[in-house]
Amino acid sequence: MGNIQSFESNSPEDTESIAVEFAKKLKPFDFIALNGRLGAGKTKFTSGIIRLLCENDDITAVSPTYSIMNKYSCGGGVINHFDFYRLKSAYDLETCGFFDSLGGKNLTIAEWTDAVKINYKKYTAGNYYSVNIKMDSDEKNKEKRYIEIEKIL
Repeated sequence: MGNIQSFESNSPEDTESIAVEFAKKLKPFDFIALNGRLGAGKTKFTSGIIRLLCENDDITAVSPTYSIMNKYSCGGGVINHFDFYRLKSAYDLETCGFFDSLGGKNLTIAEWTDAVKINYKKYTAGNYYSVNIKMDSDEKNKEKRYIEIEKIL
């Protein structure tokens, strides 16, 4: 396993700022696996990545829960943002274009990767990052998040 970086976020804006800093090291072919409970901030984290790489503060990621994949074309590159919440198998990943995304010159981001149990390292051409976002169990600060970013490959 790779090194783990830990961050604390006190707001959705903090989560997005952490993602912006993280995105500075991303390259085409990289894969980011995002996991966390419903409402943890996975899509907000994705927004930070997209805003930096697309160099557009007006772009906001939209959760692809129902569409399965959203595509953002920017800066001569493509960012494919997947949501595996409703998927169950490698066949589902194949039919939604996930493996094609990993094989292209795309940056691929996927939420809920723990829903489909496969060895993602096997399919990743670039760097593979696992991002886990945990919500604070303290009811006093409902916005607080703990973000761990691990470089797997």
